[in-house]
Parts: sequence; C-alpha cells; structure tokens
Amino acid sequence: MKRDFRVSIPLAILAVLIFFLLVVGGLVRNLGAGLSCPDWPLCQGRLIPEFDLKVFAEYFHRLFAATVSLLTLVLSVIIFSNKKLKSHLGKPMGWALAFLFSQVILGGLTVLKLLQSEIVTLHLVTGTTFFLIVIYMALKARRSNIPSATIEKKNLFRLGVLTLTAIYLQIILGGMVSSHYAGLACPDFPRCLGEWWPLMAGNVPYQIFHRLGAGVVFIITLVFAFKVSNLFPGKAVLVLLALLTQVGLGISNVIFRLPVPLSVAHLAVAQALIALVLMADYEIRYFKLH
Repeated sequence: MKRDFRVSIPLAILAVLIFFLLVVGGLVRNLGAGLSCPDWPLCQGRLIPEFDLKVFAEYFHRLFAATVSLLTLVLSVIIFSNKKLKSHLGKPMGWALAFLFSQVILGGLTVLKLLQSEIVTLHLVTGTTFFLIVIYMALKARRSNIPSATIEKKNLFRLGVLTLTAIYLQIILGGMVSSHYAGLACPDFPRCLGEWWPLMAGNVPYQIFHRLGAGVVFIITLVFAFKVSNLFPGKAVLVLLALLTQVGLGISNVIFRLPVPLSVAHLAVAQALIALVLMADYEIRYFKLH
C-alpha cells in the first residue's frame, strides 16, 4: 500500500496527543490530584467545578482524554468506511478501540476505587499500549509493510522486540512503584537503606525490582542502540540519548526526593524511549535501505 497522508498525519498527531495525555496523567498522579474530582464522570457533582490547582489538573486531564477519544473515534470511522484503509489498518484500529474503551473504564474505576494500586498500574499500562498501537498505525499508514529479507535485519528486529518487551515490563514496574508509593522506599542510591540487598519488607521490593529492571533495560537497550547505529545512526543516537536521560532522571528522583517535575519527566522519557524503539524496530523490519 502506498503512503496515505489522509490518515498517517492525523494518526501521528493522535500519537503525540496520547503522549501528552500520559504525561498529564503522570502530573495528576504526582500532584496527588487523582481524587480532587472524587466522582466520575462529573467532578464534585458538577459539569464545571470550582477550580484550584489540583482540581484543574484532574479536570484538564479528563477533557484531554475526551479529546483523544473523540479523535480516535473519528479516525476509526474514516478507516472502517474506506475499503483499502480498512484492509490495511482495520485490525490495529480495532485493537486501538478496544484499549481506548478499556482505558475509559479504568479511568473511571481509578476514581471510584479510590486509586487502588492495581487499577492505577493497569491504567498506565493500558494507556501505554494504546499509545504504541497508534504509533504502529501511523507508521503502517505511511509505508508499505513488506518485511525485510536480510538475515542481519531479521536478527536486529528480534533484538528490537526484546528491547521493546523489556522497556514495557519496566514501565509496568514503574507504575507499581508509583501506585504503591514506593518511590522513596529506598531513599539512597546506589544502595537501599544503606545496604546492597536490604530486607525485602514493606514497599522495598517494588523499588528493588524496579532498579534491577532498570539495569536489565539499560544493557539490552544499549546493545540495541549500538547494533542499530550500523544501519540507522540517527535513530540510534535518539534511543541512546533517551536511555541516558532516563537513567539520570531515575537517580535524580531518589537524590532529590521525587520533585514533581523530575517525576513527570521520568514518565515522559520512558514513553518517549519505548516509542523511539518501536519506530526504529519498525524501520528495521519494513523499510528498504537505499
């Protein structure tokens, strides 16, 4: 299928909006504003509540989510009403709608269940998955999907899938750390409570496994960036910069005791990193070298 800018550009815009929606969600979480509107879908029993900073953050998050939902629905109508687009993008759009619907339900449950840890984490994971599906759709609409036949690119693609999986699992661990308020369960770095392997009690395990996961992700992503640099040096540099920035933000959050800007940036760069790896891996798999 040839490039179709009728949907590739709107899909790219939608992906950017979802990225910022995830960031705004992180801001709401770190401001402690998740229950500033204690009801759903209304806020404090009203369509337009009285605002303070926390109420505004949560209310804006809901309006932003509604905008993303509406744009997704409009694009789904365009895709499903066009035979060629439906054959090319119908399946991933179906998945996107399923995750969007799940995300709306989880958003409501997050409030109604008073920020229950499992629901908060699932809300982040579902949002991340929705984000990745839309990026994939934007890439798929922009280029044909004829797999590369070279052994080198097949092996590199598999490494990219492994990297994506590792980052995705690390985002889940990060969500568990946040939802269990375990960000400072280890208030020092590189040790935890003054020990290399502390007593696994309370919220400490969430932080320990998140740190161990960060080490695994760092190694795998570093290898991936090095391998990608042979074919796509620009993308390799972007992945490497995002990786190093994420490590710095993770350490800084502990040292400076979770300031809101650094905590939100940590989430934002995690989403940017997984998006960059997905885009690089898609290019490895499907784009022709010239």
